[in-house]
Amino acid sequence: MSTTELKEEIQKAIGQIPENAPEKLLQDVLDYIQDVNTKIADKAKLDQYFKEIVAEDEEVLRKLAQ
Repeated sequence: MSTTELKEEIQKAIGQIPENAPEKLLQDVLDYIQDVNTKIADKAKLDQYFKEIVAEDEEVLRKLAQ
């Protein structure tokens, strides 16, 4: 499944949660989704930092590779 399809399925599943679902359970689900979003953002930052370091030290890395 693509990311778009997975997100659609998640939205469908959320839409099927009954209105009388326990608030604690819903809060746990929300907390989990927010945690996933935070981890995705953190990973994107780390990836960007890594790319910047590699770009800045490209010549040094080439010399080390020889």
